[in-house]
Amino acid sequence: MSYQPTAQMPLLSGDIYWLAEPQPLLLATLYQEEPDPDPIRLFDGTVFSPQVNQSPILFRLVATGGLVDRLKRDPACLAGLLITSATPRDEVVYHLRSLLEVRFQQRQLLLRYYDPRVASYLLPTCTGVMQPRWMGPLDQIVWFGGTWADELEGAQRWHVLTNEQDRRTTELDTPLILGEEQLQRMRKQGLEHFAWRWIQDHPGHGMVQVLDWIESGLAAGHDEEISLNSWLAGRVLSQEGITHER
Repeated sequence: MSYQPTAQMPLLSGDIYWLAEPQPLLLATLYQEEPDPDPIRLFDGTVFSPQVNQSPILFRLVATGGLVDRLKRDPACLAGLLITSATPRDEVVYHLRSLLEVRFQQRQLLLRYYDPRVASYLLPTCTGVMQPRWMGPLDQIVWFGGTWADELEGAQRWHVLTNEQDRRTTELDTPLILGEEQLQRMRKQGLEHFAWRWIQDHPGHGMVQVLDWIESGLAAGHDEEISLNSWLAGRVLSQEGITHER
């Protein structure tokens, strides 16, 4: 499997789907652009079915003239994943549902891999022996966006994950377990998200500096949001004091 960031939407082949969580104008845009999107809510029939209103939705897309062309012109108009596969849709749906629940420290949690920000941290790590479990019958996963740091810098771009392995080796019933690299990437996602939200309220500070402050605060025992915010406020005051002295 290969992962590659790219400036342009890559060529898509096979059946094309759009996977996105509920967001403003999602349904209106899909039904405006697509003749028969035939939506399927991934939470249906899973342990997450009580939260079906928050479910990601899978749509079928036409190759040209529909949402694909709209995303080429305006990739930020909707957030989601483009997925291609040559296998029947039922197999695609079964596989995508199997990625929703992840085991971590004897807990079972929802994995929001369909969020382009989460995908930007997680999916580039789905290589080697982990590829069959992650890609299964899928040929490509394509998305526009980036990490929280990328978003802060306006550096969003297209990403493409390509399955280069024999589909017969997939094991769709294997429980989804995050590897060490993926766990570290998800930790980074959480820290950068916290930093991104803090910077929105305190403009003028860079991601690298704020992450350094956060790591220092966590090391000092400030692992609650209120305490960590107070720690960050103290770092700002210290920095301003140094600046004024100079």
